[in-house]
Amino acid sequence: MSKAVQIVQAFYDAVSRADAATVVSLLHPDLHWTEAEGFPYYSGTWRRPQEVLDKLLVPLARDWIDFSAVADDFIVEGDRVVSLGVYSGVNKATGKAMRAPFAHVWRVADGKLARFDMYTDTLLIDRAMQQRHGGGNDGAQIGS
Repeated sequence: MSKAVQIVQAFYDAVSRADAATVVSLLHPDLHWTEAEGFPYYSGTWRRPQEVLDKLLVPLARDWIDFSAVADDFIVEGDRVVSLGVYSGVNKATGKAMRAPFAHVWRVADGKLARFDMYTDTLLIDRAMQQRHGGGNDGAQIGS
């Protein structure tokens, strides 16, 4: 396993343990972190490790039961790692379970995670976070 993959895997392991100090220690001080634009916690590109903690990890812990990001496949090219996996969890507000495949593109520099770009089906996550409204008719009526 390459050093870059080991660093990425250490990040996932720290997240699974809710080990915020280790997560922050793995992030490069000159960070470029971008969640998928439709992701509920997206707010542009974050540039500091503390932003990842405050804008992502704290809200995830607040909003989800057993949230996990499990990567089970890694594609490596030099200092770049693509991890493929699945998000899962149960939304605390709605009680709805969520499972959404993801691809994460990482760049490692100076032994730290310097760049992160997320790709996932954000609609699957959004659906788990939404209370159902309306009178039971989920679709448009066709015809008369």
